[in-house]
Amino acid sequence: WLEMVYHSITGMLGAGVLGLPAVFSHLGWAGGIIMLVFSLWVSWYTYLLLVWMHEVPDLSNKAGNGIRRLDRYDQLATYVLGRRRGRAVLLPFQLIVLLGVAITYTVVGGDSLRAFALFVNPNLAMGQWSFYLIFGAVQLLLSLLPSFNELSIVSLLGAIMSVAYCIIAVAMSARVHPDKATMNYAPELVERTPIERTMGIFNAITTVLFAYGGHNVALEIQATLPINAQHQSSVPRMEKGVHITFVVTAAAYFLVAILGFYAFGTSVADNVLLTFAHGPTSWVVAMADMFVVVHVAAGYQVYINPVFTMCEASLRKRTQTGTVHPVAQTLLRMALVVGVTVVGLLIPFFGSLMGLFGAIAITPTTFLLPPLLWILYKQPHKWGTEWMVNWFLVIITGIMGVLGTIGALYGIIKASSTYRIFVP
Repeated sequence: WLEMVYHSITGMLGAGVLGLPAVFSHLGWAGGIIMLVFSLWVSWYTYLLLVWMHEVPDLSNKAGNGIRRLDRYDQLATYVLGRRRGRAVLLPFQLIVLLGVAITYTVVGGDSLRAFALFVNPNLAMGQWSFYLIFGAVQLLLSLLPSFNELSIVSLLGAIMSVAYCIIAVAMSARVHPDKATMNYAPELVERTPIERTMGIFNAITTVLFAYGGHNVALEIQATLPINAQHQSSVPRMEKGVHITFVVTAAAYFLVAILGFYAFGTSVADNVLLTFAHGPTSWVVAMADMFVVVHVAAGYQVYINPVFTMCEASLRKRTQTGTVHPVAQTLLRMALVVGVTVVGLLIPFFGSLMGLFGAIAITPTTFLLPPLLWILYKQPHKWGTEWMVNWFLVIITGIMGVLGTIGALYGIIKASSTYRIFVP
């Protein structure tokens, strides 16, 4: 189960944490903390719902002690909703979130790699686009690893790096002594038009939701836990790992968000580490930037591997032998990575990307679908507490997703108007 913990931390404790202080610049202290607490509770609860639905009764499976394991999110959706409806409901969202996180990680990985390179050589003339290509090239190599088992070392390293750069962000923020006479913590005092203020709030809400995107690989991670004579079920071990993951994640998110905003107020950057880029301690920030690169390189693989699995399974169904030729498998993986890199190159807007993918994909798959599937699977008593809580989550997170999509698209369109790809 320890392996499951670092897979989960790598998937959950992502680069989205670096954008949380900027959320407070739109929501303020009260709104930011309320949103963090709400998102933590809902995310923790819905993750456990998926864990509890991983094993379902199947009396025909004698080898599995009458238990069938649903090892992927799409298997769970088709089990509850039926094959056609389940795939139609889940697959578009799941593909968007898995590829969306990979795109966002390409952007933050390239940005962090460039920040480190500029620390080493301040006169570096390479354009920002070059570092997205370098990051993509690294992912091409890592994508040749065939499965989660081969990714264990990469995932462990990613988990260590994520905790490390969070510690650095917290320590650097704690060292700052803001001038209370000039520091602004009130979003309403920032010069913005009414539409900019509204869209900023919408985007900030789903930026927080983006940070809790680990659900999409929860069942794949749980599938790595064996069931045998010693362990009749994977659920107790998975629950233990989930609790550890969320304690670590909550500590990191709250400390980075609150201390980062306290240090810089509404002037904090979309990526809080970039706010520390200059000064006598810039070498520490440069080290944190490399930690980010290593972590998102590992996290990218955690999210892209289920896409590989789905695409390869689809290819196997179309062959007479039921297998995929290694060359075709390699070309498929390379094509997916190249596509993700190109999209990241075209829209490298970290804050808006978090809001967009948090709204259109992570919100449905992380916050909306688990309680909906639980209602349909368990069929709790109508108007009972369990029934009302889960329907409340379905409705309120659905509304958040719609508002967040509007806010994020506004931000991307506005940023695109001044963006030039091949400018150093």
